[in-house]
Parts: sequence; C-alpha cells; structure tokens
Amino acid sequence: MSTAGESDRLARARSALALVREALDRAAAQREPFVLARTAHDAALRTEALALLRLDDAPAPALERREFPADGGSDPLPGRQIGAFRLGCRLGSGGMGTVYRAEPVAGVTRLPVALKRIKRGMDSEEVLARFLREREILARLEHPHIARLIDGGLDEDGSPWFAMELVDGEPLPAWCDARRLNLDARLALFVEVCEAVAHAHRNLVVHRDLKPANVLVTRAGEVKLLDFGIAKLLHPGEDATQGLRPLLTPEYAAPEQFARGAITTQTDVYQLGLLLYELLCGLRAPRAAGEPPRLTARLREHELADADAVQAIAAARSTTPAALRSSLRGDAERIVRRALQADPACRHAGADALAEDIGRLRRGEPVSATDPTWRYRARLFLRRHRIAAGAAIAVVLALAIGLGLALREAGRARRAERATESALVLLEGVFLGADPYKSKGSDTRAGDLLAGATARVAAQASGQPAIAARLLGGIGSTYVSLGDRAAAEAALRAAVQAGERAGSEAVVATEAARARLAHYALVLDGDMAGLAALDTAIARLRGAGASARAELAQAIGFRVDHAFNRGDYAAIPAAAAEALALHRLASGEDSSDYAMALGNHASLLRAIGREADALAPAAQARHIVQAQGAAASPAMRLYVEQQYAGALAANGRGAEAEPLLRQTLADAQAATGLDPQLVDAIAWELASLQSAIGRFDAAAASLRALRARITSKGANVAAIHNALGDAELAQGRAAEAAAAFAEAAALVCTDASSSPPCLAVRLNRAEALLALPDRAAARAALAALDADLGADSGRGRQRWTRLQAQQLAPDAPAAAAALLAPLAQQARAVAIPSLEQAKVLLQSGALAAQRGDTAAALADWRRAERGLAALWDGEPAPLAALRARIARLTAG
Repeated sequence: MSTAGESDRLARARSALALVREALDRAAAQREPFVLARTAHDAALRTEALALLRLDDAPAPALERREFPADGGSDPLPGRQIGAFRLGCRLGSGGMGTVYRAEPVAGVTRLPVALKRIKRGMDSEEVLARFLREREILARLEHPHIARLIDGGLDEDGSPWFAMELVDGEPLPAWCDARRLNLDARLALFVEVCEAVAHAHRNLVVHRDLKPANVLVTRAGEVKLLDFGIAKLLHPGEDATQGLRPLLTPEYAAPEQFARGAITTQTDVYQLGLLLYELLCGLRAPRAAGEPPRLTARLREHELADADAVQAIAAARSTTPAALRSSLRGDAERIVRRALQADPACRHAGADALAEDIGRLRRGEPVSATDPTWRYRARLFLRRHRIAAGAAIAVVLALAIGLGLALREAGRARRAERATESALVLLEGVFLGADPYKSKGSDTRAGDLLAGATARVAAQASGQPAIAARLLGGIGSTYVSLGDRAAAEAALRAAVQAGERAGSEAVVATEAARARLAHYALVLDGDMAGLAALDTAIARLRGAGASARAELAQAIGFRVDHAFNRGDYAAIPAAAAEALALHRLASGEDSSDYAMALGNHASLLRAIGREADALAPAAQARHIVQAQGAAASPAMRLYVEQQYAGALAANGRGAEAEPLLRQTLADAQAATGLDPQLVDAIAWELASLQSAIGRFDAAAASLRALRARITSKGANVAAIHNALGDAELAQGRAAEAAAAFAEAAALVCTDASSSPPCLAVRLNRAEALLALPDRAAARAALAALDADLGADSGRGRQRWTRLQAQQLAPDAPAAAAALLAPLAQQARAVAIPSLEQAKVLLQSGALAAQRGDTAAALADWRRAERGLAALWDGEPAPLAALRARIARLTAG
C-alpha cells in the first residue's frame, strides 16, 4: 500500500509530465519560461518539471538515435577490431555509448551487427561484475521478435560492448499507417510484441524503454524489439534511485519511473499500454494526472480541433472516424485503461496476460479487464471470511464451489433459478440440520462435519443427482486435504455414481472426481490403469469448455505429477504452463488460488532444473499476496515467501534470499495453527540455501534438527538425508556423507534403481566413496551406475563421467584427462561456472598440475575459483583450500 508521501510524489510527477507535454508544444525558447510561469507557487513541481524538460535535450539512450559527427574523420574507432567484429561507420550515439555498424571477422555470425560500445563512466567494477553475470541471461533471449544479443564482452580498454542483431525497419505505428492496416491486423502485430516482452520477462529481463522507436517492423512484416534489457543489464539495482532517470523517455515512461519507485514487469505493461493506445487511435496518450482519456473521447476531442487529422487517422486504418470510434468503444478501451493504471498492481499481471486479453478481444470473447462482477465480489467475500471460520470453513468452501459449479452450468435463467432453490434447500439440510453440539459439545472438527454432510447429501439428494455429484466431489476433495484417503475415495466414487445418473448436467463434477480417483491409483498405487482413466477425464473436461477450467487445470496437474515421478521432465513444462493458464482464467489474476498455483509452478520448475524460469512466477505470487494485505492467510504469505526466496537462491541470489528465509522461518515458528509440514518445508528450504551458499556447518545443523522432528519415512526424509550428505562432504567428512547418502538411497531406490531421484542419490554416494582411502566401493558403485545410466547423455551421465575420471586419475591420468576433456571445454566457455562445472575445472586443473602444465592448471583453478566465489558467501573450506593450492602453485 502506498504511503501518503509516495502518493504526493506520484501526483507531482504526473503533473510535471503533463506540464512538460504542454511546454514541448511550444518553441524551444519559450519552454522554460512557460514552466517557470506555471510553477511560480510550487517549487517542488518546478524542480521536477524543469528536470524533465532538460531530459528532452539530453542524448537519447536507444540504438535508434542517429547523430553523425560533423567531421567524418573525428572518430578514431572505425576499422578497429572489438571481439569478433571490425567496426565500420558510426550509426549513432546516446547516453550510454556509441553504436557502430560492424562486420564479423570470426565465426560468431556472418551478418553485420549493430555494436554498442559503452562509454567510460559506466564501467565501474560493480557494473562490470554484473555485466558478466547477466550477459548470459540476455543471451538466452532467443525469440523471433527480439533483436538478438549476439555477443558481448570487454574490449582492450576494459569497456563493455554489445553486438546486437542489425534491424532495418520502421516503428510499428508508422509501418501500420503506411500500409493502412485495420485494427485487427494491428492487434495481431501487437500480440507478437507482447509475446516477445513476455518471453524476456520469463528470462528475468525488463525492457524499461518500450516505445515506437524500439519496436520496429521489417519490410517483410516481422516485428523486432530493440535494446532489450540493456538498461536492465547496466543498472540492475537502480530501480528506485536517480541513476535511472537519464535513461527514461519521458513521453513513454511509467509513473513509477518518474516517482523513482520499483521497476518491475508491470512497468513494461504500462509502456505497452501507451504503445497500444497510439497504435489504435493514432494519438499519443496525454500524460496528465490521472489515467488518460478513453480512446473514443480522445478521438472526439481531437476531431473537434482538427477534423482532417482524424479523417487521416481513420483512413490509415481503412475505416471512417465514426466506425473507428465504434470499434474502439467497450472492450478495447477497457484493456487499454487497465494497462495504463497508475498503480502497477492494478495493471495486467504481465505482458502475456495483456496479449491474452487482446486475443479475447479479437475473438469476440469477454475480456478480463472488466468491472467487478458478482462472481468477483463473491470471491472477495470468501477470501475475507476464510480465516475466521477455522477448520470447518474448508468444508463450506468446498461445498460452495460445488454449488457454484452447479449454478454456473445452468443454461437458462429459469433453470438456474430452480437449481439455486434446490441447492439452497439441500445445503440448509446439510448444515443447518447438523447440530455439532449434540454429540461432541464444542469439540467440532472438520471431519465430523464432513461425515454428517456426506450422510445428509446421500439421504436428501437422491432425486437431485447433478447437485449431489458436485457436493460429494467437494466433500471428497476436502477429505483429500485432510489426508483421509479412504473417506476421500468413498465420497469421490459416490460423486462419480451420482454424476453418471445425472448425465451431461454433471459432466464437470463427474470427471473431476474420476480424475482424482485415477490420480490416487496412478501416483500412490502405481496402477497404470489409472493413466487411461486420467486421460479420459482430461479429454472430457476439455470438451466441457470454460466451465471446467479449474477442474481441467487440476487434472492436468495430476498428469504432471505422474511425469515428474517417472522422470519424464521434457513433458512437464508445456503441460504445467497450460495448467497455470487455466488456473488464471478460472480464479482470476489477483486470487489466492492463482497465487498458490504460481508458487507451485515455481517450485516445479526448480525441481526439473528450469531455475531461470522459476523466479517470475514466484515473484508474481508474492506480488499478489502482498497486494491482498491482511486478507491473505498467514499460511499463504509464508508459502509464497518461501517459494520466492527459493527461486532467488536458485538464480544465484542466495545472499539476498538467506535473510528473507530466516525471517520467514521465524514468522512460521511464531505463528499459531499452522500446518507443521509448512514450517518444516520452510526449514528445509533454509537448510538447502545455507548449503548452496557455502554455509555447510549451519546447513548440517539445520538438517539434523529437521530430521529429528520428522518421524515418517518417504521422499521428504530422503531429501533431508541427501542434503545432509552434501553438507558433510563439503566439510570433508566423507564417511558421514556416504552414510547419509546410503540412508537416502534406501528410501528412494525401493522400486527402481534407475529412477532419476535414485540415480542422483547414488551418484552423490559414489562421490563420497571416492573421497575415502579405499576406493573399491567407489569403483563398484560407478560400474553399477554406468549400467543403469545406459544411453543417457544428460546431467547424470556427465556427472558419472567426472566421477569416473576422478576414479581413474591416480593410476591412469592420461585416460582421465581424455575422458574429462569435453566437459572441461564446456566449463571453460562460460563466464561464471556452475558448481558442477567448477568441480570439473578443479579436476582438470589437478590433472594439468600432475603432468607439469602449471599455466593450464592455474587457468582452470582460477575459473573454478570464480564460480565458487559467485556461488558461496564468504570463504568456506573448499574455497579456502582451492585458493591455497593456487597460491602454492603460483609461488612455484
């Protein structure tokens, strides 16, 4: 929630922008006197407006600025080679540096590029360090509508440089106008822009300067975004500081950029809204205080002043002014208005959500950017009252959801009215007819209410099978949450039976219950017959359309569970993304249900090795819950904080995540009524993070305490043993590590020795055994792993190769070096090696030192040191030992 001071600052920034907009319509000599006259009684506004006005005279920051020197020979750089490119003519200059056309002289690309050399003054030690870390992120922006970052580095003077794809095109609005594209064709291109921005957001890159000059269309009609992420790359920590101010373009800046607030993906959404405004109505959105006028009002206002101009705007869209206003009225205006909300939390959740709304607009479907309906208000009511009702409210919510499904599927008003009356009568019998004090006094538990509710539904709903199916399905789902499988299966089977009697009226409830039963059989019992039943339920839920979104999302989630347990990670991302999109459509972008789905999605992505993709959904979940304030439950707040911290840590930001997780755990331990499993999950996340950043002693202590609290046997306990083994091994306690890994293997290798979790634990144990004096057990373990890995060429096989080279090194160093060489070459190619790559380089350096190649050994060890220093906080024992080896070898 904004403070009064922040609100005043934001209002002043908007007023200053509006004033500057008016000043820019005047001759250059008249602009400053105009601002001074209008701000005579407001010094703060005068300071803000004059600063913005002077930005108009400052060098433009983007690649499109074309400033040629008066003397063509005054620039000494053309002809010089930087990286794999030879500089040609100067294309332009800006606030961050100079752009050259450059020709490749090596094999990076065969095409000319736009090479930007960052000027001195923006190459501090911190900037250079961040540059090296984040260059790899930008390099991942492989998208057909993003001008690629082809290469980058530091030149001989230590200045950063970027080589970008050279794009020959026109700004999007001008390109559309020149070809008289209608609104639908413009919207189709705009969706491509949104998709490119969303792709960058998923890779943790924010543009910050989206404007027509940075959104070009080539002669072939291909959209290309320029300068993507350069400002983010060079100024990753300046979101709320003055450092960003010189880089913004005033007419296309978001309110938070003027107010020096946090720059997030919603900043790009606002700028996309400005671009959409101009693309649709042909006029820039006025930057006065408050939201811009509606598109139709803006056109009408402009028509009164210049009818010919509006006629030209309409003609450029192959229509008339009246028809243009008619096309823009309604949903198009609502979408633009939502994107241009001053409060970032009130905009679309991301560029993909904006694109989805545009897609609905083009298809004639209802858009999400609408005024709150009764359904929205009902969700808010349930959210407000969820905590106060205690454990029994889960029962009420489950049944209320079932009732909502029953009513939602009614096709006609009368039929819906009759269904409502019947359902309300039935619910009255279920709840008001149940007197919990008759038998148990005040000790009423959710299970007791559920048992009574189940009996009453069965007794009173025999003539209303459709409603019974929904209610019994809700009861079954709540039993699942309580962990009572027998009662859950009984209720779910009863729901399927009632639904089959009801036929098409209850297809959603029937198939949702069938999917849950199939999940039990498939995941918990390993009964593969459940897979066919689950796929059948998914197909039928797809056929049910929009009314089945939530249930279809859950069923697809069951399919993802199955793929994860089988180690079929390649099938997971697409299915999980579909389930997440369905959750958003079903429950709304601001709902707790969607926040939970985002948190689960982030956790899943981390688990399958898609760490870079996990941060965006985790951050979005956190944003939703923070916006809810006191309405969000304590458990939800703690869960999303855990997921966000875990995603930060997985992306190399462990030092930032560790204090956040410690506070989250302290809050969880101090809270009352929390599920102990949530507290343990946060403790586990903290211990994992402590190990990841090199605090191995603290991690081991946390893991031992966590293990002592958990009495069950299963995958969670196996993970604790596995993590404890990692911490012990990092501290040089190989025997203790091997024992911990053996306990983990005993729990995860019960069914198949070649499952991904089992293989990972066995590889860990082999690494610990290699650190013991007697290597016979390690040789046997590696031989068995070789057979079970088979033709696998992924991470497991790469780890085996490193360990096999380590096992061979004492007796056959040449063979070990040859085996390790491909992995070492890959590790040397990255700026900051991962932990596994650092281990490869450590071994490669040791083999080089063994054969007397000091230079090669030092080079590999220093690369390894760079990777470990980036991963770990301080100087844990392995890093200290490596630095000592480097010092000894350097000293000769």
